[in-house]
Amino acid sequence: MKEYTQLIEEMLQKEQWPSAPQNLYEPITYILNQGGKRVRPHLCLMAAELCGGSAMQAIKPALAFEMLHNFTLLHDDIMDKAALRRGMPTVYKKWNTNIAILSGDTLFAKAFEQMLRYEGANKDLLLQLFIRTTIEICEGQQYDLDFEMMEQVSGDTYIEMIRLKTAVMLAACLQAGALVAEADVPTQNLFYQFGIQMGLAFQIQDDYLDVYADADRFGKQLGGDIAENKKTYLSLMALQTAEGKDMEQLKYYFSKVDFDKQEKFLAVKHIYDQYQIGEKAMRLIHHYYNTAMDLMHQMNIPDAQKQTLKQYADLLIGRDF
Repeated sequence: MKEYTQLIEEMLQKEQWPSAPQNLYEPITYILNQGGKRVRPHLCLMAAELCGGSAMQAIKPALAFEMLHNFTLLHDDIMDKAALRRGMPTVYKKWNTNIAILSGDTLFAKAFEQMLRYEGANKDLLLQLFIRTTIEICEGQQYDLDFEMMEQVSGDTYIEMIRLKTAVMLAACLQAGALVAEADVPTQNLFYQFGIQMGLAFQIQDDYLDVYADADRFGKQLGGDIAENKKTYLSLMALQTAEGKDMEQLKYYFSKVDFDKQEKFLAVKHIYDQYQIGEKAMRLIHHYYNTAMDLMHQMNIPDAQKQTLKQYADLLIGRDF
């Protein structure tokens, strides 16, 4: 992963961004230079090598997906009214909303341009994958926004939202790497479905950690989702299963945000504990993780390569079970 990260950073630094208009391009370099985990390009480069290709062959699609990801962050931060991203002011806070929208639009165009510059195998299929994934991510974001206005959201609907918003890009990055390496169609599909299952596990793990993580290891205050009345797998399961006074209290705390955060967190967590909501979430994480492992075992790649993929999957969801 260190070699992948070094290659990604080197290639990003080689990108020539115009100096003017400054307020259009400076926010793009600002967010790209913040780094992040670079999970999406890692997956693309890794899949290419696991399927017999090289990381260098896959670097342009990998960079395209990283730019696409950062484009979504620029716009998501506006919609979520987020003040910080990776510990730094978000673009719309550092500049303003209009600049963040325009810089995001430009970054998306540059992501597409990066994909067009790829000249290897399966270029048309890569472009189709990239376009479809972009549309699906927007669909997922719209579902997420719609949920804010809905009193009831089913568990299945929530899973579909996170599949679109989170999982499809991880899956597309893996399939893109397989496409670059000219893997057969069944292998491509297995990589894609592996990414979907890992993406679902990753997002529900994120929901779980907001309530049940070790605060020191988590690196931020627990209960952020509860404080903001964000719909998560845990909150939806609690609202589906709580009864009597517990249901009344949940609805009371989720009706507004002007509560003492710690008081609200402890009260809601107590109800989660009463109905074993954390255990239900963990069982679902196990289910998606185990499904991903079953898909991995079907891949037509050497066992040593499968171990590499498993290790990265474990790292991605912080697996300690």
